[in-house]
Amino acid sequence: MADPGQSNRFKVMIDSLPLGTFSKCEGLKATYDIKSYEEGGENGYVHQLPGRVKYENITLTRPIDGQSKEVAAWFASFRVAVRRANASITVMDAAGEGIMDWALSGVVPVSWSAGAVDVGANSVVTETLVLSHEGFLGAGTAVGNV
Repeated sequence: MADPGQSNRFKVMIDSLPLGTFSKCEGLKATYDIKSYEEGGENGYVHQLPGRVKYENITLTRPIDGQSKEVAAWFASFRVAVRRANASITVMDAAGEGIMDWALSGVVPVSWSAGAVDVGANSVVTETLVLSHEGFLGAGTAVGNV
């Protein structure tokens, strides 16, 4: 069996539209605003109560490939009509098997970019897609349990 920490890819689906696999995924993070409450007569500690939850934007990066057209078309479709979507991000191991899945609600694109294209450079052109979302639906579950 391949080492699960090597050669991971992230398969991304927006509703029923496959956006392909990405080589880097950042921002799978949720943070609660913590409210301090000083109870009268309790001098030993201050209550720490969770408030609203905030979700980071998710940044996906990969070398430009055959599915980059679908990503650009999906991004451009928001000029016509804004509609929130559900999405899934699946971590795949080196053999292409899903090992972890996150389902997201209220997904909209924030930005899409293609890296610098320089014919004189010996480098891979990458694309970056940034997504905003309203929360996780079954965050960090094993594949098949979302």
